[in-house]
Amino acid sequence: MNVLRKSAALALLLSIVVAVPAVAEPAKVAIGYPTATDFLAMYVAKEKGFFDKHNIDATPTRLPVVTNIPPALVSGSVQIGMTTVPVLLQAVDGGLDFVLIAAAARHTKASPFISLVARKDVKIEKAGDLVGKKVGVPGINSVIDVLLRKWLINNKVPVNQVTIIEAPLPQLPDLLKSGTLDAVAIVEPLRTRIIAGDIGYIAAEYVSEVDPDFLVSAWMANGDWARKNPEVVGNFRAAIDEGLAFIRSNPDEAREIEKKYLGFNSPKFPSFENKAKPDDLRLFIAIGKELGLYRTALDPAKLVLP
Repeated sequence: MNVLRKSAALALLLSIVVAVPAVAEPAKVAIGYPTATDFLAMYVAKEKGFFDKHNIDATPTRLPVVTNIPPALVSGSVQIGMTTVPVLLQAVDGGLDFVLIAAAARHTKASPFISLVARKDVKIEKAGDLVGKKVGVPGINSVIDVLLRKWLINNKVPVNQVTIIEAPLPQLPDLLKSGTLDAVAIVEPLRTRIIAGDIGYIAAEYVSEVDPDFLVSAWMANGDWARKNPEVVGNFRAAIDEGLAFIRSNPDEAREIEKKYLGFNSPKFPSFENKAKPDDLRLFIAIGKELGLYRTALDPAKLVLP
């Protein structure tokens, strides 16, 4: 009788163990990002435990140069990385399998943070005044550069009559101040620092003139990894959503987190976004074709993970 009871108890215990679903191990995800407020929701999600809540063991990994992120994704040193649409399109055009999995920030006419800033002793009132001038950009074929060239074309200014010089973003204010450059196409917070230091002035809101509302930054991953890990992608988006909600409800604490990650506070937040759409790519595909940047036909519907 005792043997029967023990057997029954053991069977009951085993049935209970089998009935309890196994808790999945947190997915280890390294997230590559550059120094920018665009990714504040990711910083917040890490600091406030939203990634942990959604079963992601997140490791934010700072990569100071955006063009270093595609190689990091290919090597597997990061699983998710920040991108701009031109960087994504150039990588895919070059044969890499990358997809957007989420958006990060938009540039809007109502809240611009990229501008053409001229040295204080250089008079720039219209696009044509840049003919014969030297303009600094933080990356050839970057969003800032591509839209600058499109702005020149829209204003019937031959691009080859403007000397566009690539330089690291942090060095642009010094190059402007020294007279090496006549103007810079630059982003916050450096835009505000140049103006506050009486080095230059905003000569044109050229980005908003090209398009008043577009996706300026986003998150991408290897297509194969993203398609094999839909739950991780969904959990990443959910954690970012919670980060965005926290920023809206706790802007002061969010600024403290921003300063911890970046070492500074931007004058204002960009227009944050989490959902990427195929339409977000069409602007840059069209401009890229006009500038001769792409060799292949790029289908935006295939480059954004649903």
